[in-house]
Amino acid sequence: MALAESFLRRVHKSGIIPKVVKVLPIISFCFAIASVAWLLVLPQDGQFRNTYISENALMPGQVTSYFRESEWNIVRGYRTETKKWDYQESANSNPMLESWLTDLGLKVASFEDEKTNSSTLYAVMHAPRGDNTEAVVLVTPYITSTNEDNIGGFAIAPALARYFGRMSIWSKNVIFVFPKDGHASLRSWVEAYHTSLDLTAGSVEAAIVLEYPKDSDNFDHMQLFYEGLNGQLPNLDLINTITTIARNENMHVGIQGTPGEELTRRDYWSRLRTLTRGILNLAISGLHKSSLGCEAFSGWQIQAVTIRAVGTGGPDITQFGRIADSTFRAVNNLLEKFHQSFFFYLLLSPTHFVSIGTYLPSSVLLAVSFALSALCCLANGVTGSQYLIGMGSLLMTFTTIELVCLILAFTLPYLVETSSDAYGQSQWIILAAIVSTAFLSLKSISRRIVPLRLSKVATYSLLAFSLYFIAMLITTLLIVHFALAFTIGLCSLPLTFIQPQVTAQIRDKSSVIKTQVRIIACLVASSPVTAIVLLGYFYNGEKGAGVVGLTQRLLTSWKELQCWTWFVVALGWLPAWISIAIAYTFGTFEDEIKSKEIYKTE
Repeated sequence: MALAESFLRRVHKSGIIPKVVKVLPIISFCFAIASVAWLLVLPQDGQFRNTYISENALMPGQVTSYFRESEWNIVRGYRTETKKWDYQESANSNPMLESWLTDLGLKVASFEDEKTNSSTLYAVMHAPRGDNTEAVVLVTPYITSTNEDNIGGFAIAPALARYFGRMSIWSKNVIFVFPKDGHASLRSWVEAYHTSLDLTAGSVEAAIVLEYPKDSDNFDHMQLFYEGLNGQLPNLDLINTITTIARNENMHVGIQGTPGEELTRRDYWSRLRTLTRGILNLAISGLHKSSLGCEAFSGWQIQAVTIRAVGTGGPDITQFGRIADSTFRAVNNLLEKFHQSFFFYLLLSPTHFVSIGTYLPSSVLLAVSFALSALCCLANGVTGSQYLIGMGSLLMTFTTIELVCLILAFTLPYLVETSSDAYGQSQWIILAAIVSTAFLSLKSISRRIVPLRLSKVATYSLLAFSLYFIAMLITTLLIVHFALAFTIGLCSLPLTFIQPQVTAQIRDKSSVIKTQVRIIACLVASSPVTAIVLLGYFYNGEKGAGVVGLTQRLLTSWKELQCWTWFVVALGWLPAWISIAIAYTFGTFEDEIKSKEIYKTE
């Protein structure tokens, strides 16, 4: 104890603490830079790992697939009929499809979904060597995720059903599902399969969503999609199985929308592009204009991927069918669920990945950056006793803001879901959000309209608590949904610059206008509304329509897909941003002589 007292006395005399407090903003910024740098290092040679099969029982590519030239005429015959269909009206084509599947000896049923007002046809092929407890699923949506007619997919699926029926090797049932799309219709079927459907085939081990939107015999390469909802990913063994089979078929595989001309590139920049796009796509999974299909299986311990044929002039259509055939035969070998390989990873290419222990420190560093900024706010404007005395008022203020956000979190989706014009309702909501963001960011206007004023203690305490709240939000999410945690942390980073800017303004009165402009820029740049606007405007090139569309999908994603991204934004990011905006706009950063109240109004 005496040694500790002596050490603290020396620290106090040397003035180390004020010096450390002075450089805390710089240290915080360095941690943020280190967080980004950590991710930028991962695509470099020696920092990632080659993919490999962990489950020996899979044995991908070890058997010969006979879905070859002998099936050409079958596929072409089905395609001749499917080209005549109206894919926008799936119910009109279901009777013909049902007759095909019934003739093949499959048990066929239809699921009528009231939520989406659609009919989903599905068929079950019972395994001759199974006990009816496990199954694999082949999904063929009428409309692909690129909003095209799935002509080739509907030629391959019944041909595969015919081909599978001639084989006696199956120990798992095979389910063929034909939803209207891979979005809410498929999600509703998956939910109904596990709750209310009469015709079932046991626990689903794996699922493949088949997209072949062309009516040609050949395609250029295959795109593989694997992002699930709420940060979930399929077991890496399933992806490795598919890519191994594709290589055996001399087929190029792309991920994250890699263009065909870049599929053979294995340099740093191609890996970095795949990494960053993968993080973004996983962060906004469930909010895409058209769902990829594999998202619909999230939450049920089902390993699901989507494969899409892209371009023309390469492998033939039967090779695309052999991907599904060989993958199902590999999964058919499993005696238990996928568990050997990784469930948390980031892919740099179809054959390279980084595991959770490698990329997780980047989010940790970002959380530390916010925690240090919170500590800096306390050290600059609040003493320990003042903070403890004002804790009750602080918690009441933040809880009030959180309650307002909670009301908005449930009210706004309800308004969109019950509106006869959901698009128009979403348009008004995003416009109101933009106006509110501008109002809270413009201090000179807001203070004239609203007479609220916060004392210095309340101002710094609210700033510190909000920054620490973001740090805890990142820490909570970083394992279960790393992509969303990192994206929110990176977008919110300008909030850490506000208090240092205010401190600099107090010291240098001549730079008041420039400082206020910089702080307004920080508030606007870090707002969740700004992120929604920029993402919707630029991501798919839809500009204004993309902004409104993204807003609508964000608000309806929970009801349609059980995606909780909206609630993370509304109850995590948004209240922290509002609290910091209120602290800056209505707060006091210099000592007050006339009033000692924590909160007062003029």
